[in-house]
Amino acid sequence: METKHNFSSWQEFLGRLIKNPQEKQRLAREADVRPITLKRWATGESQPREENIHRLARALAPELSDIFLSLVEKEFPAFVHESFQPNHVVPEISSELYARAMQTYAEVPPALVRDALYRLIIENALQQFDPDSLGMSIALVSCVPPLPGQKVRCLRQVGGMGTPPWERDLGRKTIFLGSESIAGNAVMSYKVVSIESRDSSTFTPANWTDFEQSAIAAPILRQARVAGALLASSCHPHYFTQAHRDLLEGYAHLATLIFEPGEFYDSDDIMLGAMPGFKLQAPHFANFEQRVSLKLTEAAQSKGGMALQLARQRVWQDIAEELLQVPAGE
Repeated sequence: METKHNFSSWQEFLGRLIKNPQEKQRLAREADVRPITLKRWATGESQPREENIHRLARALAPELSDIFLSLVEKEFPAFVHESFQPNHVVPEISSELYARAMQTYAEVPPALVRDALYRLIIENALQQFDPDSLGMSIALVSCVPPLPGQKVRCLRQVGGMGTPPWERDLGRKTIFLGSESIAGNAVMSYKVVSIESRDSSTFTPANWTDFEQSAIAAPILRQARVAGALLASSCHPHYFTQAHRDLLEGYAHLATLIFEPGEFYDSDDIMLGAMPGFKLQAPHFANFEQRVSLKLTEAAQSKGGMALQLARQRVWQDIAEELLQVPAGE
């Protein structure tokens, strides 16, 4: 693609982009218009609304978005300067949030501190990543405790928050993740990983949900041991920049406070398997509470009792083992 100096207008630039039929279809979908409308914009027969310009820019790779916006600026300078700030993010966590997190960690009773820290950290992360509610989710993913003598074989999304089209509370939806996922890749590699779009050519695996178009994940580490990952997903392709990657890593460091020391694992203890698609997982969760009750009943009959939290963990372990047996590709 030529640089912006080779185009006299954003219409000419758009016209070049939509010469590729697949790209034309994708951009039309992202701008929420028909493909013929893109052609009319490119030929000057009609003008896009501000929100359409906004969506088009977000659908482009960062370098192409810069070219597009610089050309739009020639025609609509006030719009670019005042109304449009594509995927802008404050690149640092505020010192106030660090102070609030440490105060919570120090003062809240043990039974309440985990949930208090979770809400404080995830709410602030979502607000900082998506201040204009353009469509994002921030999910907390943890290692599923292994059975005795085994390694960590999968992860589970244990919480999260989102802006539309995601639900606000993601904690009501359980998802198991493994080596096929971007979160699993972050846990296994001990580093932040990202995928720019569903169409990207990459060796990083991804198990996309309905709304995801781009995603990044950062491992949650403590003294070189890992407990899980923070996963940020956007409904826009090419949304995340290096600033987002650095910021998510900072929030992952802060999320270390949510976990107990025993929930962190050495890299040698991690051997993730592949989890099936989310639709195949759902039936395994249908009778979760009944399975927990059965665990409690069996424990009461044979060993004198079991804590509810432990019973729930044992059922998640059982479900994880069932899902690991689902043939690859299903």
